[in-house]
Amino acid sequence: MSVIHLDFRTFAQATEVEERVKKAMTFATGSEDVAVNRSEGYHGNKILIMTCTITRKADIRAFFRRLSRDDLMLLLNSVDQRMDDDGQFFFRLEKQKAFLEELVISSGDDCIHVRAKVENYPKRREKALENAKTMLQELLDRQDK
Repeated sequence: MSVIHLDFRTFAQATEVEERVKKAMTFATGSEDVAVNRSEGYHGNKILIMTCTITRKADIRAFFRRLSRDDLMLLLNSVDQRMDDDGQFFFRLEKQKAFLEELVISSGDDCIHVRAKVENYPKRREKALENAKTMLQELLDRQDK
């Protein structure tokens, strides 16, 4: 697995139920260790910022294996647009689907943000892209078996 760690972050607006958003985060991350920070919006509205970091290789592998074949293909086909120069690979998960215990890649705003740090030694974007593509292709090949 060429991902060093996964960082998850989502927001719970004042109109959302904290426990439900936390349940979505817990399902998405596979971890009960979700940090909750309280903040305030521009107009004084309550905002909760929930974060979690996954560093164990087995947990990272388990996360990616829960993604559907279509979502893995989507990530593989768009990895060039989702990778920054530091080897950070960005994508989003549907928060509502995660609450219903389903992992689905999202392009919307009501989401769980995921940042995957991809190994790239020596530090080059091209190496990170190569590693991410190899990892995603291996996950797809594994599903074919």
